[in-house]
Amino acid sequence: MYIFEIIAKFLRDRKIKQGFLQEIETEENYEDCEHVYLAIDSTKDYLACTKCGHVIKNTYKPEKKNIFKI
Repeated sequence: MYIFEIIAKFLRDRKIKQGFLQEIETEENYEDCEHVYLAIDSTKDYLACTKCGHVIKNTYKPEKKNIFKI
């Protein structure tokens, strides 16, 4: 059982280190990207770039128009 714990710990640490390096690369490259932002969820509070993953807060929210109101 101890051997499996060591192997799991090794694999977990290895995955964390690789993911960390990829995040640094995207942070450096987001300034050169031609951003195309889409909403992350249905509230449309935050937008993410489809190319590089850069996340921003949505500052523009159009008013909801009621078509039945005169």
